[in-house]
Amino acid sequence: MLPKRKLIKILSIVILVLAIGVAAKLFWQSKKDAGSVAKNNGLTQILNNTAELKDAVSLMPNFLGYDKPRTYLVLFLNNAEIRPGGGFIGSYAVVKLDKGKLASFESSGSENLDWAAPDDFKVEPPEALKKYLYLKNWYFRDANWSPDFRESSRAALWFYRFEGGADGSKIDGVIGLTPRLVEELVKITGPVTVDGKVFNTENIINELQYQVEVGFLKNGKPRAKRKELVERLGRELLIKIADLSPWKWAGIYSMAQKMFKEKQLIIWSADEAMETALIKQGWAGEMKQVDSDFLMIVDANMAALKTDQEVERSIHYEIIPDGARLKVRVTVLYNHHGEFDWKTTRYRSYTRVYVPLGSELISSNGFIENDKIRSKGKIESVQAKVSEEMGKTVFGGFIAIEPGEKGALTLEYYLPEKITQQATAGLYTLFVQKQLGSIAPKLTVDADFGKNDGLGNIHAKTDLREDKSF
Repeated sequence: MLPKRKLIKILSIVILVLAIGVAAKLFWQSKKDAGSVAKNNGLTQILNNTAELKDAVSLMPNFLGYDKPRTYLVLFLNNAEIRPGGGFIGSYAVVKLDKGKLASFESSGSENLDWAAPDDFKVEPPEALKKYLYLKNWYFRDANWSPDFRESSRAALWFYRFEGGADGSKIDGVIGLTPRLVEELVKITGPVTVDGKVFNTENIINELQYQVEVGFLKNGKPRAKRKELVERLGRELLIKIADLSPWKWAGIYSMAQKMFKEKQLIIWSADEAMETALIKQGWAGEMKQVDSDFLMIVDANMAALKTDQEVERSIHYEIIPDGARLKVRVTVLYNHHGEFDWKTTRYRSYTRVYVPLGSELISSNGFIENDKIRSKGKIESVQAKVSEEMGKTVFGGFIAIEPGEKGALTLEYYLPEKITQQATAGLYTLFVQKQLGSIAPKLTVDADFGKNDGLGNIHAKTDLREDKSF
């Protein structure tokens, strides 16, 4: 019998370990008896992609602690409160794996670690966190300020160690995961019923969040017992996982692969060889370094509750010839479908737009000094702040959108000369990278290179569920 913990979070780790373990089992079984395994239709899809499976399985022995026990810091990233590194770090866990088994799992809220930090632990936050999140000191829960998971992981681990986190010096890597994992799991296990309430993939996250934050009061339960529902639900889900038929294991593997591609599940390893392999597999969540055109929109929820669930994003990328240069117009539309309630408020974000190094800002529209409450009703427009990060030029600033309203952020800039030369030579490529933990913003690309016959121009409507290349 598992001890009482936040089992919905244990469950996410179980998903990860099961997915990896199943992949390894299927690979080695297929080497031993490919014929008999391939007869199982549930496994055929995985076995048909042997090269991908082999690459994935090559990571597994060391990751699962077959060479030596491994300890991981797990970040539970709430993407309803999006942050550059995937979501607000509301909770964390320390997981120990030994020869493929979950040797131990200790979980806690990030605020508990921060509150217990030494009195003399003082770290100055980035300017945006000071100004818009009103932080005087920087702590673990806000550590993932970088959109590169490697950088966010190193920062989170640094804070974890210096704030006195258990086994801080023994951490071998960092795993980030969002609530999307639980939603996807329920698609495989089917609905779960607890206390007469049916939890399915459409309601499980919102309903749990409501019961833990508000519902327990209406049910007359003390705050100390507000997460009993989570524990019971976790137990029911674990039972369903254990009872899954073998032919559904392939679904768990496929689900894990999907979550890696959508950057709802990401891993950083302190071991350089392991990290290189993770990057090759597409599991590391690093900022891509490409010798071509590039775009990445990164929002950071600045104390706007769990409002990201109610904000629909649309990105429009345009290339417009301007004499001998290529001018870009990027428009990001925010449609706030929510209202003021227990989990939603005006949307406040410090937004950064990453573009090729050497890009020159022409103009920006939509950034403001502060929201109307902090500005006493007066909204003051400001120009984007220009900086450089991780080999990119960055345009950044603050935005605020009221519930039921729409907001737009527009940037115009010149691409660097080398991108113009690539386009002239017919070698232009645009890589659009999605933010860690984001869902699927709409994406429209209209790239006009000024050719009279229209050949070579790019016109596409899609979304950013995954990274896109044009």
